[in-house]
Amino acid sequence: MAEITKLSVGQAIDKLRGTEVPASKMARLDEKMDALDEETRQLRAMRLRVERDQRASSTGRAAQEANSARITMRKLSGIIIGIVIVIAILVWTCWLLWT
Repeated sequence: MAEITKLSVGQAIDKLRGTEVPASKMARLDEKMDALDEETRQLRAMRLRVERDQRASSTGRAAQEANSARITMRKLSGIIIGIVIVIAILVWTCWLLWT
């Protein structure tokens, strides 16, 4: 037969007041799973932010390139108009000199 150990009143009270009942193995595993779920949620949120920022920067880059092309076309148009005006002045001057 197993031997029964008796506690004194003071020991029994200390045991009751002492630390909580040790968590079961399943409870510890549940806590670890909850922590891993939280970490997974944070990583997914971070990935979505990074992808959103990459899309925003690529859209911004496309807009900058389109704006740059627009500016280049304006410069080219200005140069062509300037050349046409200079040619028109030269032709008009030559026509005045010959008549």
